[in-house]
Amino acid sequence: MIQSYILLGTLGVHSFEDVKRREITVTLTLFSGIVGILLHLLLHRQSIYEMLAGALLGVFLLAFSYVSGGKIGMGDGAVFMLTGLYLGWKENLLLMFLSFSMAGVFGLALLLAKRIRADDRLPFVPFLFLAYSLMVMGQGGA
Repeated sequence: MIQSYILLGTLGVHSFEDVKRREITVTLTLFSGIVGILLHLLLHRQSIYEMLAGALLGVFLLAFSYVSGGKIGMGDGAVFMLTGLYLGWKENLLLMFLSFSMAGVFGLALLLAKRIRADDRLPFVPFLFLAYSLMVMGQGGA
């Protein structure tokens, strides 16, 4: 339960940062990751392999960010590494699917309404926050 609150709080702060500055505070991500690892050691919610596999999804996004010249931000990859530590690979993959789907639908709606152009960039972490909030609510609370 505490892990869900910490992750929600971190994603909430990062959402605000992403909207306002189009970047996230790496120290907060790092601190939250350390706390997540420490909580894992205390609570044993998942195996270390599950945590590492979850974080690996974020590593793939970081690599894609590098290869694509920043089409996906490095911060987004770092945040998915963080969520992977807390959620493991299955739940992180679900989070990735939900957040990318929400961002895609929202972006398409803005594009069709001519509020943005095809090459405009949207802050992504708010969709991650919304998707994780829905996942937590779907589990009956944090």
